[in-house]
Amino acid sequence: MTHIVIWLLMASSIYAAEGPRILIVTDLEGVGGVNNAEEQLLPGQRRYEESRRLLVGEVNAAVEGAVKGGAREVVIWDGHNGSRTLSIDEIHPRAKLIQGRPTPANYYLQDKLYDGILFVGQHAMAGAKNGVLAHSQSFNVQNIFLNGKPVGEIGQVAAIAGYFNIPVIMLAGDEAACEELLALQPKAETVAVKRLAGKGSTLSLSHSEARTQIETKTRRAVEHIREFAPWKIEGPVELKFEYYPETPGATSAELSRDEHKQVSPRTVTYRGRTVLEAFEQWLGK
Repeated sequence: MTHIVIWLLMASSIYAAEGPRILIVTDLEGVGGVNNAEEQLLPGQRRYEESRRLLVGEVNAAVEGAVKGGAREVVIWDGHNGSRTLSIDEIHPRAKLIQGRPTPANYYLQDKLYDGILFVGQHAMAGAKNGVLAHSQSFNVQNIFLNGKPVGEIGQVAAIAGYFNIPVIMLAGDEAACEELLALQPKAETVAVKRLAGKGSTLSLSHSEARTQIETKTRRAVEHIREFAPWKIEGPVELKFEYYPETPGATSAELSRDEHKQVSPRTVTYRGRTVLEAFEQWLGK
C-alpha cells in the first residue's frame, strides 16, 4: 500500500512539473463587442479589423491564463472564416497556431493529445434563447442533433474531444454560449463577455475587463484540470442536420453524396459506430 501511495505522489509531481497541454478553439461571433453580421464578421466589412483585434486580445488573455495556470503547451485553432482569421505575428509568444482548411472531422485531436480544451469567442447554437449571432456551422442550419440531443458547435467539439478522452474546461463567449457549455460540463469555467440586450443589441464588458476575467478563469480551469471529465457520446451515433426550408440548395448538395443518409425534405442524417465516424460521414471522409 505504501508503495502505491508513493507512486501516486511521484506521478502527481511529474504531472505538475510537466504541466497540461491546452487547445484553444476560437471563433469570432462570441467575442465581446461583436454583434453585427453585416459589419463585423468577414474581410472587407467596415468593422472586421476591430473584431479581429478584440478576438486577439481575448485569445491572448486565455493563453496568459493557461501559462500562469501551469500549462506547458498552448495551441490555438483558428476556427472562424475557414481558419484564416488569426495571424502568427499577433498571438501570444507562448502559443502555437493551427490554420488551414478543410477542418478535419477530428478537429486535429488524437487520444489525450491535449489535457483540456478552451473556447474563446464562442457563440451559441442556432435558435438558442437570447443567443448573439447564434448559428450552427452556418446560418442555413436550423438544428443539429447528436443521438437526439440538440447541439451546436460547442457540443460538436465537446463530443469529438470526449471521443479522444479530452474534457472541455472553459468557455468565453456570449451568455447563451456559456449556458450551453455548462449544460454539458457543469464544472466548466465560463466568462460571459456579452449578453443580448435587445433584438440586435448587446451589452458587453469592456475589452479590458473581458481580458482580465478570461485570464483569471482560464488560469483557474487549468489549475484544476484533473477535476474535469470528458463528455462521452456512446455509439452507435446518429448525427442529424435540419436546414431552414428557404435554403433547399444546401440540402440538395448533401443529398447527392452517399448511402449513409436518410432524408426528409430538409433533413439529412448520418450514422456511425462512433461519434467520430458519424462526423466523418458528414464531411464525406
